[in-house]
Amino acid sequence: MASNSSPPDEAIPVYLLTGFLGSGKTTLLSRLVRSAAFADTAVIINEFGQVGLDHVLVGQARDDDVVLMDSGCLCCAMSTSLQDSLETLYYRRLRGEIPRFARVVIETSGLADPAPLITTLGADVSVARHYRFAGAVTTVDAVHGLQTIDRYREAATQVAIADRLILTKTDLCDTVSLLNIQQALPAYNPTAALRLATLTASQGEADFFADWTTPSSVAPDSAGVPASASALRLGHVLRYGITSFTFHVDTPVSWTRYAKWVRHLQQHGDALLRLKAILAMDDGEVYAIHAVRHLFSPPQRLTQPIAAPQLGAIVIIAQDLSREEAEAAIEILSPS
Repeated sequence: MASNSSPPDEAIPVYLLTGFLGSGKTTLLSRLVRSAAFADTAVIINEFGQVGLDHVLVGQARDDDVVLMDSGCLCCAMSTSLQDSLETLYYRRLRGEIPRFARVVIETSGLADPAPLITTLGADVSVARHYRFAGAVTTVDAVHGLQTIDRYREAATQVAIADRLILTKTDLCDTVSLLNIQQALPAYNPTAALRLATLTASQGEADFFADWTTPSSVAPDSAGVPASASALRLGHVLRYGITSFTFHVDTPVSWTRYAKWVRHLQQHGDALLRLKAILAMDDGEVYAIHAVRHLFSPPQRLTQPIAAPQLGAIVIIAQDLSREEAEAAIEILSPS
């Protein structure tokens, strides 16, 4: 049943960093953890020694797998469930055993489907007591990215669920090829903000990190949201049937209609890869809505003013879901 409760204001934001094998995710993370931008960040690595921090993590005892980098960043090799790892970090922080951290970044393995992790972050009650899901960041190889997405379902899913796409290895890509992949990626995820991971002197680690950890990364990007109330199919039906739809609801939504809408979408089960929305409710508040598969996170009340076209925007990223089925769900929210 849908709930209108929201995580506490002090909940620690958690970002998911994903990307297919060879996409440059490890290189990017290895560089960032050594920068001042990560000084108050805890990084959870989901397989011991997998990230390129071998000189720090390999050989560490299992009972003391949290390593403090010179930059101040905490690196944690996740040897238990994600829920247990987050809880352990939180209470060690509370007891002063480790430095206080302002955010958590979870790095996934290259072959992982990120949906279960997002589900845990967004819907697990034990996690929601202290943390909130703040967005998914996916690295894409500028040289081989499109071929990888076409060949591997996991890569296509990683791109489809992202709030931010980071195009890596841009220095190894010629101008024409770089332009081609930049123009092609919106077909796979029309609402994700795209950044190039150049990390030059003029656009260093601090600015780069701050860009993909801003609050805007959790909301539908205004550039991809139409102002009209009609649905717009922005994505193409790709090899794996992954499609994106954007809708807009102009009037406040009642909690009764919202609960009915959630139950209707849950019937589609695994077809619903990701849903993001910013809805005005009839209690006078505005809420961010997140869902992965059939699990909806508790609506998160937004304290900052939200204007059109983001206000009322609903982005559905689904697999093998027709336009008619998506529109039928939206009609529940705003019946004629």
